[in-house]
Amino acid sequence: MSHFVFIESNTTGTGRLAVERLLAQGDQVTFITRQPRKYPFLNSSAAGLRVLEVETNDVAAVKASVRELQRRATPDALVTFSTFYVPTVAEVAADSGFRYLNPRTALDCHDKYRSRQVLRGAGLPTPDFWLVTTDEELLRVSETARYPCVVKPIAESGSNGVRLVNDREEFLAHARMLRARRVNEREQPLEGHLLIESLLSGPEFSVETITLGPGRTHVIGVTAKHLSTPPHFVEMGHDFPADLEPKARQALEEATVAALDAVGFDWGPAHTELRFTPTGPVVVEINPRLAGGMIPELVRYATGIDQLTVMLDMLLGKPVSLQATRQEYAAIRFLTAPRRGRITRVSGVEEARRLPGVRDVSVDKGVGSVVRFPENAIDRLGFVIASSPHRAEVIAGVNQARALIELQLEDVKDA
Repeated sequence: MSHFVFIESNTTGTGRLAVERLLAQGDQVTFITRQPRKYPFLNSSAAGLRVLEVETNDVAAVKASVRELQRRATPDALVTFSTFYVPTVAEVAADSGFRYLNPRTALDCHDKYRSRQVLRGAGLPTPDFWLVTTDEELLRVSETARYPCVVKPIAESGSNGVRLVNDREEFLAHARMLRARRVNEREQPLEGHLLIESLLSGPEFSVETITLGPGRTHVIGVTAKHLSTPPHFVEMGHDFPADLEPKARQALEEATVAALDAVGFDWGPAHTELRFTPTGPVVVEINPRLAGGMIPELVRYATGIDQLTVMLDMLLGKPVSLQATRQEYAAIRFLTAPRRGRITRVSGVEEARRLPGVRDVSVDKGVGSVVRFPENAIDRLGFVIASSPHRAEVIAGVNQARALIELQLEDVKDA
């Protein structure tokens, strides 16, 4: 029996799966969080679960809590499934002797401006980019940037705050809105720092990897991404593996490994997003964690490689196998609202589940929820996953299942 300590998590997806799987196999889970009510899956009667309420936005408080656990309970592993807490866990792990990504790389990946600096310094292709930390810099960059360009926070997740702007007026309006925010969705303080980038053209992909040690990165595969229409960049679906010519796949994989080597990536999973531009792949961002959007489940259905199990075993120092046991295809399509409104009815869910090849259907927001056309990943309402030995069947099946699920909305007044 092993003892895992979680420092926060995502609220669905791999974090929930990890907790449930560990408890089901008899392991112990201590879940450290500042908001226990944020996680419905913590409402469990499992004997192996313990929840500690700690101010996780205070690294010193987290360190003290972990040290106390080490004195009393001998935990075996420290982990997070939240992008926002990867730097914290990396620092605490280094301080307390747990296996994890090194703290400098965790920070370089989390801070998008630092990532850009490191990649450019290594001679890798990047878009033009500017850092905005003051109102004076904001005005100066608004005159320097070439439009259209992309405005984004330097440390966010799920496309939150990322927007394409077409002119100086749009630039200043969006940038000032972002700079006025004082905390992120986890109530971590924000300094109003923004990254401005030239627009990268071309389709978007992500490369899923596991790094077993310095210079030992194993590519699991390449995911094709379906994005919403501008001005936002919300991921509306994924296909795994991506339908690519061998040379294009190799280029994406080599660009990813080069980027991970440049930032000193020495341990664990990474989800690296790239645009395949007319001049070749360009990294959009490096996420030092398992992919979100249920991509690890697509990988499992398509290859038999369970990245979640691999990561949990790596945390314990166990040997892992990254050999595929099947060659199939999997896809996910997210449920979204066509406009702002309150959900009055959801139909077609059971019909979607009965379609051949459909593996999972989840509706996360039900009757009474106020929804909108997605501006970030939080606005997505659920998903449909399908898999099959045949790519065409997967794409047809997942799209058909998605189309069967209908939302009825009533108008709501703006607040």
